[in-house]
Amino acid sequence: MHRSPTAPACLLLALLALFAGTAHATTIYRCTDAKGNVTMQNDTPCPGGSKQEVRQIGELPTAPAPVGKPAAAPVANVPPPGSSFELVRGPVTDPLPDAKVAAADRKPPPPLFECKTWEALTYLSETDTPEPRCVSMNTVGLNGDPNLGAGEACEVKQDTCTPLTDAALCSAWRRRIDEAKFRMTFAADADKATRKAEYERQLASFVDSTCR
Repeated sequence: MHRSPTAPACLLLALLALFAGTAHATTIYRCTDAKGNVTMQNDTPCPGGSKQEVRQIGELPTAPAPVGKPAAAPVANVPPPGSSFELVRGPVTDPLPDAKVAAADRKPPPPLFECKTWEALTYLSETDTPEPRCVSMNTVGLNGDPNLGAGEACEVKQDTCTPLTDAALCSAWRRRIDEAKFRMTFAADADKATRKAEYERQLASFVDSTCR
């Protein structure tokens, strides 16, 4: 079938309508000969010497209707976890014996220091110059291979200590005594006497001090 150059658009629409409902794809060839005549043909390529344009027509699936997103559930206005917790009693510590020194004659407890290791761990010490730590180091072979390392090596690390003062000192001594009693109570038989002596020494340093 032949059409003037102004007809291709109408013809293409007609072919689209014809083949849109088919389940298989259909190829439409738009052929333009040397004189400018346009031919539209189904599943047959254009003859030699013609300019050819190809269109694929097939069954177009119908897009499902858009489904609206469910409305977001309202966020309950609830307090954060743990906000309802109420501390009704502090840590329970064992009662201490009465002081044997009059209040006017009492002296501050021995100094305590809060020390920090090279790993940023903290602990209490009765000296500001605790023993240095020897931190193990990885050894390597002469070629740098860690699997060929021989012997052992360590790097000396010194903890840094800061003195505690006033209320912090008294609180630290009280906690230190509680910990000493715990270690004494649950010590093995071989260590029981040593743990008891340490507890009694710390207790004596605190009972007659200005912290009471």
